[in-house]
Formats: sequence, structure tokens, C-alpha cells
Amino acid sequence: MNEKAILDKLFAASEEDNIPQKTVGISRIGLSFTLQGLKEDKLEKLQKQYTNIEKVRGEEIEKLDRKRYNRAVIAEATIAIGDDKNVRWNHPELLSKYRASGAEQVIKRVLLSGEIMQLVDIVMDLSGFYNSTKEIDQIKNLSEGDE
Repeated sequence: MNEKAILDKLFAASEEDNIPQKTVGISRIGLSFTLQGLKEDKLEKLQKQYTNIEKVRGEEIEKLDRKRYNRAVIAEATIAIGDDKNVRWNHPELLSKYRASGAEQVIKRVLLSGEIMQLVDIVMDLSGFYNSTKEIDQIKNLSEGDE
């Protein structure tokens, strides 16, 4: 593979169209949710936003508020609810109905704990965290075939 082909693949990888997406249904609600993977900078921003610093015996300890972080990940990764890209967790009618100040509070009121965890797992998978060695081997084989 030549330099231009390598650069073209790297440029294409950063485009929004190349971010993995998946539509999943929650039978209890009777709706589908289209989720997309999140890039490192977005996950870092959310992690920083939901990390609290506590002083314990004079030492600062960072503690991630995992529940709020998980809800924020879902809010950020949801690109459509019920196949409608105009409906997201921060829709004005949802905020009003649940008297919520943001998408994270709507998610807390609508989804069960297990549903939140399942959606977070899907987002993390789409973000590349759970890639199996089989998939990595496929990538290696693909790159070897291009040489």
C-alpha cells in the first residue's frame, strides 16, 4: 500500500460518515434507538465533566460518577429515536414532560438501569472498545493483502 492510499484511509476514518452506527430496540418501550460510536475526544470530555475530585487524608482522588457518565454517553451517542433524527433525548417535549434540565435526566426517568447498561455497552462496542482479536486478525489480513 502506498503513502497516498494510507493517508486516504486515515482521512476517511475521521469523517462522520465512517463512524459505526447501530439501531437497537427496547421491547419494553416499543421503540428503536440509533446509536453511533464516539470518538476519544468526546469520551474524554464526558469523563472529565463527570469526574469529581475528593480529598481523602490530604490526597486528591478522582472519582467518576459512573451513572451520570453512562447517561451522558447514551445522550451523546443517540442520533435518532424511533427512526426520527429530530427526536433525541433532549427534545423539548421530553424535557417538559419529565421536568428535566437535560437529556441525562430524561434517560434516567425513561430507561431501566439494565437498559442503560446495555445501551452503553453497545456505544462502547461501536467506539471500538470490545473489538475481538478475530476482528483485529481480519484487519491484519486485509492490510497484508494490500501490500
